[in-house]
Amino acid sequence: MMQDMSKEADSQVQTEMPQVSRLVVNQNDERFISYDYRESPPREMVQWFRRRARILLNYSMVKKCLPVLSWLPKYQCSYVMYDLIAGITVALTAIPQSIAYGILANLSPQYGLYSNIMGCLAYAVFGSVKDVTIAPTSLTAIMVQHVVKELEYGTALLTFLAAVVTISFGALNLGVLVRFISIPVVMGFTFAACLTIGSAQIRSLLGIKTQGKSSDFVTSWTNVFTHLDEVRMADCILGCCSIIVLCSLRLTKDLGEGRWRTFFKYLVLLRNAMIVVVGATLAYYLKTDMDDSVFNLTGHVPAGLPVFQMPPFSYTNINGTEYSFGDMLSVMRTSIITIPLVTTLEIVSVGKAFSKGKIIDATQEMIALGMSNLVVSFCSPLPAAGSFTRSALNNSSGVRTTMSCAVTAVVLTISLALFTDALYYIPKATLASVVISAMLFMPDYEEIGNIWRTKKMDLIPFLATALACLFYELDYGILVGIGLNCCILLYLMSTPGLSGEEIQLSGLTVLLVKVDQSLAFSSAECLRNWILKRIDQRDHIDVVVIDGQNIHFADTTVAKNFVSIEEDLRIRQIRLMLWRFDAKVAFVFLRMRKELFIPLLRADVQLQDAVARWKHLYYQIPTE
Repeated sequence: MMQDMSKEADSQVQTEMPQVSRLVVNQNDERFISYDYRESPPREMVQWFRRRARILLNYSMVKKCLPVLSWLPKYQCSYVMYDLIAGITVALTAIPQSIAYGILANLSPQYGLYSNIMGCLAYAVFGSVKDVTIAPTSLTAIMVQHVVKELEYGTALLTFLAAVVTISFGALNLGVLVRFISIPVVMGFTFAACLTIGSAQIRSLLGIKTQGKSSDFVTSWTNVFTHLDEVRMADCILGCCSIIVLCSLRLTKDLGEGRWRTFFKYLVLLRNAMIVVVGATLAYYLKTDMDDSVFNLTGHVPAGLPVFQMPPFSYTNINGTEYSFGDMLSVMRTSIITIPLVTTLEIVSVGKAFSKGKIIDATQEMIALGMSNLVVSFCSPLPAAGSFTRSALNNSSGVRTTMSCAVTAVVLTISLALFTDALYYIPKATLASVVISAMLFMPDYEEIGNIWRTKKMDLIPFLATALACLFYELDYGILVGIGLNCCILLYLMSTPGLSGEEIQLSGLTVLLVKVDQSLAFSSAECLRNWILKRIDQRDHIDVVVIDGQNIHFADTTVAKNFVSIEEDLRIRQIRLMLWRFDAKVAFVFLRMRKELFIPLLRADVQLQDAVARWKHLYYQIPTE
């Protein structure tokens, strides 16, 4: 009988524990003093894995991971025409861009097309945003350049590992990592990448055949200035005229009304394909000899489908240098992490741009991107990402489902099978003009101005990222920006806003300390030093009251510092009171030293009542 009553009493105490208000009202209750405030033990791992397995094996989860199972059974005949038009239109733009980005990555041009084909096929199955198109982009091309220089086709291992990392991030719900890449860092990276990519194309634009040691910003310009004697006037004229035409067409996108407006819109969207066709036609009719063309040409593009093979885990390059798996990893360095971060940021940003208010499943997009690059790695070293230009074209063409990606892949496959002879005559200067004109409009110049107007301190991570990317490497540049942002974030966390007010309550001189944010280990010492400094500046203080209304988190270091604050104040014959602390924070303190903190905690609504009751229960006039 007595045991049952004891159990009932314990149960009642446990139900009352989560309420700090009950704890401070009943501080003299022996049950509250003797209660063990330990955290609940974690659930057993076996049960957790069983529950996760049930979720993963659920059909609804399978449908979530394979969106094609959701839209394909509901596919309507009326969608066919829209998806066909969108897929074909995107393919016409994708052909020259994929070839250009393949060359930009120091690979053979067909690899850009291979990446586009396989990326689109995989995204048609795993993608959840109908407007997004997966393809090689300028950023992915420039980020693998230095690896291709050494490993050549062995770079497929980088694409494979980046895909595995991306899928792992998605499976573990680590899309939150993208939040640590702030807008100034993204803009700094984009700005530097555009300058680097554009600079790497100046050589082809001028017809210079000698290739530099690398394609970074400084080396590209050094190579151009040291080989000015190789400039070909025909390539230079063709490339510059192509840039002027492309930029002019870009500026006409809002001209006209009605049908003319539609005409100009599609003229702008298909400008890259048009300029490449014109350039290839000129090269064909101006040729005097296959081996001595007026322009530097793309050259032979192998016809047919790509050969599927496992990504190489060891590789011997054209120079005969052998690379083991460890050697290949040392060449790739941080690219294994930065490529997943950047490509995830790209695809989520593109998805949000065309979501029209719908919620984007970032986790599913990471899985779709990872699966796309996983398939790509079996036939091409060039990773794919979400392409904003081609996604905009997809959207404006009235796309209905991701079936359009499959249509794009089919059209690209047909072009590889039937039109590779025509691809031979595409001038490199024309492809360079396509890339350079795209880079001119890629940075958001207005947003850079907004950084200056809104928060000048944000220029620090922007400039640090841009300069590190330009004069070192893109991979390390974005890590520099992220690291600097984290340092700023830690500094802000370590310096909470503190204010003090001296007031008279119940015959006591009270210093009311207000904290404007939660406390972590890095800010605990700051609070302690601030309080002691304010105490030394005042003549007489009886009680220090810390208002915990805005403190929703505290850790062991914070609790330990509160113990130190109480001891420091007691030496000065000043008492400490903790007012309006959140239950979770209060329990952290109680688990540290409950016999010390139970008398200190108050949860009264009014400060005057809290001080009056606390004085009645605990305050003793200090003796001289």
